[in-house]
Amino acid sequence: MRTPTLQPAPARCARDATWLSSVVPPEPFVDDCSFPAFAATARLLHPATDTDGDPVTWAQVAARTGRRLHPHSTWEDVSATVHTRRTTRSDWPGGEPELGELGEAGWDALLSHLTRWSGSSASCTIALDKGLPWVSGAGLDVYGDPHHVEPAQGPALPAEVLSAAPRVQVLRTCLLLAGPLAAVRALGRTRSYREQRWFERHGPTALWPADRSWLVLSDLDADCTVVAGPRTLVDAVVADGRLETRPEAS
Repeated sequence: MRTPTLQPAPARCARDATWLSSVVPPEPFVDDCSFPAFAATARLLHPATDTDGDPVTWAQVAARTGRRLHPHSTWEDVSATVHTRRTTRSDWPGGEPELGELGEAGWDALLSHLTRWSGSSASCTIALDKGLPWVSGAGLDVYGDPHHVEPAQGPALPAEVLSAAPRVQVLRTCLLLAGPLAAVRALGRTRSYREQRWFERHGPTALWPADRSWLVLSDLDADCTVVAGPRTLVDAVVADGRLETRPEAS
């Protein structure tokens, strides 16, 4: 198992749900929404993909579609996507940003700043939306192969961990886990297809340290991830060329 240091959060950690409800605004992923409990906030845009499946920034998409990327741009604005009752038309020929997933490269970049601020051994609480297929092991991805009859993939964590983890409302019903910040790098599950096996990394729904100095928040329907915390930390994240950020609300 790739996450040996993640354990069910102590029951007392469930009280953090009350703290989160007081610091997370009702619509945390909209452009004009701020997190008043923290000095600074940034939204990290999830990368789109080109026709070869390689990651591209929203700025690159805007350059291709002739749109301007501004602080309040949505993906539909940048990609010139129009939804009708019957069809969806877009000027961007590649793929859309993955909802709920910043991606491995994005998480590596973000974690480098969180680690520099708090330390890799910092005690953290990790919230996982229990409805995510990669968390529960539900769902069967057939990879477009009608003859693929392998069983559904296993869950991300042992059954005893999943069953013992406290349940709280963090946007949705989430499982609370506890462990060092470094354990987030190994969050995900092992996938298999025929004779091939590989590790599929994922990011948490929410992540914060014991001192509550910063918060990272995502959602399965969001095309961005929010980081809120001290101005120095958030400024360093925004300045990182590996990440594409949206300015915080003023």
